[in-house]
Amino acid sequence: MGSVSETATDPVAVEHEGRGLSHSTFAAFRSKPFALLWANTITFALSQSIQQFTFAWLAIEIGEGGVQLWPGFTVGEGAVLGFVIAALGLPILLFGLYAGILADRLDRRLLLFGSQVAGIAITAGAATLVAMGSLNIWGVLALAFVLGSAVAFGMPVRQAIVPSLVPPERVLNAVTLMNVGAQVATGGAVISGAVIEFGGISAAFAAQAGLLTLGLLALIPLRVPAVRGNISRRMREDLGEGFTFVVHHAGIRSLMIALLATSLVIGGAFQALLPKIAVDDLDAGPFQASMLFTVMLGGTLITSLVLASFRRVDRAGFYFLMTLVVGGFLNIGLGLAPWYTLALIIMFVTGWNAGFFTNLNMALVQAHTPNAIMGRVMSIYQLCMAGAMPLGALVAGLMADVVGAQEWYAVCGVGLLALGVVMVATQTDLRRMSSAPDPERDAAARATGG
Repeated sequence: MGSVSETATDPVAVEHEGRGLSHSTFAAFRSKPFALLWANTITFALSQSIQQFTFAWLAIEIGEGGVQLWPGFTVGEGAVLGFVIAALGLPILLFGLYAGILADRLDRRLLLFGSQVAGIAITAGAATLVAMGSLNIWGVLALAFVLGSAVAFGMPVRQAIVPSLVPPERVLNAVTLMNVGAQVATGGAVISGAVIEFGGISAAFAAQAGLLTLGLLALIPLRVPAVRGNISRRMREDLGEGFTFVVHHAGIRSLMIALLATSLVIGGAFQALLPKIAVDDLDAGPFQASMLFTVMLGGTLITSLVLASFRRVDRAGFYFLMTLVVGGFLNIGLGLAPWYTLALIIMFVTGWNAGFFTNLNMALVQAHTPNAIMGRVMSIYQLCMAGAMPLGALVAGLMADVVGAQEWYAVCGVGLLALGVVMVATQTDLRRMSSAPDPERDAAARATGG
């Protein structure tokens, strides 16, 4: 058994089986339903990666030289990029909580199926409209919002299913493997860059539709446990139950606050400004810009595969909070990077840090949340993770036109660093949380929060 200590008096922080990669690294795949969900997630995440890069590039092309939204009001390229990324993320803010309620009331598999079919129809329609040259800025914004809506209803459901498919002691392993699949799929950015380079934006949307169609094949044999029977309560009461749990669990409450602040400070800026920084400051084309996301994948995979080998990470909350501090320094560096090669190196290390950030925060929530309210809590989680991104992206786009994309990105890095330092110093309950269920500590956390 290996161990990592936070202090000399706290000897066991991490437990794992064996050294390096082993059968335990992929233990969750022994569950056939989990393997099917993982296969579906690969295609979904790959499509998502292509989608985000494609919309960003479409916004850059449309916004070149400025766009007149209405007579007398023209915005620059950065603002257009911010508006489009905001439109993609806004549905999570508007509909994500209701999607979580539905995930705890209805057949989760059916909800997944419906959201994916909707995504196929929308991306196929987008490919057709782009090929016909029928999209102006308002059409792009509408398309981004509609496609974002399909994602908003599908994502909390997919996350809520995971803990019900594996034993409690395998939640970290399952969450990490799901994230590994999603992280491998971030290679979709480089696929998107290559497709746009040679086939245009229409071809990139068509590729998304094809991937989502392929993912349906894994959903057909998938069966997931039922959560509850017919519910006669109002949706407001169901939603209140989810919020009550989050508010009364001191550790999870702190985690959600940290995620919301991170989303606002850096999440929107990352999505909106990285392609613009690549083009304007690093002289990169579509393929080179997409490589920034792809090298980040390499670092993320390393930490994800390492974490997948562990049954339990004690003080996982402390390590999660430290990723905010490290991320702050890395984003400042990226904002100041004068060369493309240096930016590639920083993005690789950022991926290494992001692997800890993503896997630990999701494992913390899922390991300490009862399955009966998992859908609602995961919708709150998704709201905190992405709900503030539209505002962050919009502000980042506007400020990029004022002070420059790299300069504003560095400012966001300073904000993330400050957030991390404050959270590490003040959030004791979150620092002590482990990645596995701990009934006694969870009860104490709810008592502290209530």
